[in-house]
Amino acid sequence: MGIITVIAILLSPAIAVGVSILVQDWREKRKDKEFIFSSLMATRHQIYSDEVVRALNMIDVIFHDDEKVRELWREYYDMLHNPGLNNPTGWEQWKTKKLELIYEMAKVTGYGKKITHIDASRVYVPVGMVEDTLRARDLGVEQLRVLKESGGSQTVPNEQAEKTNMTKKDAS
Repeated sequence: MGIITVIAILLSPAIAVGVSILVQDWREKRKDKEFIFSSLMATRHQIYSDEVVRALNMIDVIFHDDEKVRELWREYYDMLHNPGLNNPTGWEQWKTKKLELIYEMAKVTGYGKKITHIDASRVYVPVGMVEDTLRARDLGVEQLRVLKESGGSQTVPNEQAEKTNMTKKDAS
């Protein structure tokens, strides 16, 4: 048996483990990128939500090796923090930049040929969902107004509450 064969036999397990670790690391990174991309695709109709905020805040870590994604994220971030863009025209600019970011992520994750910028811009939001959101917001605003006007909620000491309950029992 030659020396090369002996070395190959001894090194084969170490090489196999090394390759396995590299493949596993690559798969993890790809999975993380796909998760961020999927989260932003799923919530692309929302300006903000917990899921959107978490996904955006992870871009610099998960896409650390994708300069174009990080550049688009920086541009979008700057736009979100520009008070001059807090109007309907600015909101359209936010939307366009967010779609650019999502489309670039699609390319990085391997979906770029299958998902076009047109696909990324197609969003379904049922009218009932919008109405529920607006109704919940209006309800919250009204509850806050009533609380402010009434002086807030007041707690009744236990002794007074017990007397009130006893008086109600006696009356029945």
